Amino acid sequence: MQPPQMPPDARAWHNAQRSGSKSRFHLENIPMTTHSSHNVYLIHGWAANSRIFDPLRPLLPAHWQVHAPDLPGHGTTPLEGAFDIAAAADQIAAQMPCNSDVLGWSLGGVVALFIAYRHPDKVRHLCLTASFAKFLATPAYPQGVSRSALDKMTALFEADFPKYMRQFLELQLLNTPDAGAVIDAVLPGLTAHGTPAALESALEALNGADARPFLPRVFQPALLVYGGKDGITPPRIGQYLQEHLPYAETVVIDKAAHTPFLSHPQEFAALLARFFG
Repeated sequence: MQPPQMPPDARAWHNAQRSGSKSRFHLENIPMTTHSSHNVYLIHGWAANSRIFDPLRPLLPAHWQVHAPDLPGHGTTPLEGAFDIAAAADQIAAQMPCNSDVLGWSLGGVVALFIAYRHPDKVRHLCLTASFAKFLATPAYPQGVSRSALDKMTALFEADFPKYMRQFLELQLLNTPDAGAVIDAVLPGLTAHGTPAALESALEALNGADARPFLPRVFQPALLVYGGKDGITPPRIGQYLQEHLPYAETVVIDKAAHTPFLSHPQEFAALLARFFG
């Protein structure tokens, strides 16, 4: 693993923009750039697969080369042994060209953080949506989710994966006018491979995952996107990331829930295009 270093973009924005005692960058100040070869990686969350991004992909800039890998034990990627977040990060990083941009959703955001820290040359910009530094709440980390809520969600997924995945999407798209069409577009791809092999193993890895110790060494500019109606990872869970990542900016989409890229795809795509360039 290479020692983390501050990338040029972060240095430039660090020097150009300061807010109080904490360095920040602002979306309106990010220069728009066009790259002939611009690699963007989309990393999905727990119990899903890369097909969750199907509605978003057509809205992204045409010059982007978009990659959406399946995490181990999800979609088409087999699970070999127990799910390991650091190993999953290393596996994806091995496929990535240097200076790629990375979007991580929920569990995928934790994987993205590990990639950015362990392989800093591979990541230019980092977007974390509905994600966290640590998932489970503890007395020292009240921002997290309770174990009982997590156990209940897991039991429902294990009992009838297709049924609960639909219910999950319906809940996340509750205020979305075309929710039915969005669900019909993504659900077949999400359930085509049955219950993910890593459903329990990835959850155990998530329970133990903790990116807090290395957050101050993640120097890539980070955009944090949350839904104001998210009951799984509410915006408060992103406050810790905002406070401990050196170069982070938070955007809250008020009426979105846990999947802002599905409920508000145009707004989300515009944020991503502006940030990644």
